[in-house]
Amino acid sequence: MTLVYAGDVRIMQLEVGNYGNNCYILVDASTDAAVIVDAPAEPDRIIAAANGFSVKHILITHRHSDHWGALADVASATGAVVAAHPDDASALPVAVGLALRDGDTLRFGSSPLRILHTPGHTEGSCCFVTGGHVFTGDTLFPGGPGHSTDPSALLQSIESITRKLFVLPPETVVYPGHGQATTIGRSRAEYDVFASRSHPPDLHGDVLWQEA
Repeated sequence: MTLVYAGDVRIMQLEVGNYGNNCYILVDASTDAAVIVDAPAEPDRIIAAANGFSVKHILITHRHSDHWGALADVASATGAVVAAHPDDASALPVAVGLALRDGDTLRFGSSPLRILHTPGHTEGSCCFVTGGHVFTGDTLFPGGPGHSTDPSALLQSIESITRKLFVLPPETVVYPGHGQATTIGRSRAEYDVFASRSHPPDLHGDVLWQEA
């Protein structure tokens, strides 16, 4: 488990499951109120890491099952409200108690968390911003966007990333659904290489900014 102290918010990162998924537990330092971002697998580890905190919500970044395999167990153990975008909510194994909408803000203790709807990887993909940190699920990784099923989905991902994420300050830390953290500034620079080149009209799949 990795622990980051980010001002008023403590960020715990657990890598769980067979696909190297990240689960994040965000804790408001002044109240011990918390939210969990994705519940991919290994519910016992997630529940143990969250023990002692008042978990208000479990936020699901998108509908793919590698991001919610432990959701039912973690929700039952914590009593937290499950939150997801309506476009992806029906794929989850438990009822969604809070619909995530673009631009909404929810609070855990004194800490705000802003919702960004970033469709492309899935229709209901969302990212979450608190302070100088953004949790991107499979919308944005170090080096490129998440997998796209067809060219139109890639274009939608690029629009979401450039309009919703790249407007954040360059020093904003990006916490992806898999892999290590990066920054918005580094991601913008990688994207600039991609944008400077021409690309085939059918480009999609696992795209890397500096190799496509």
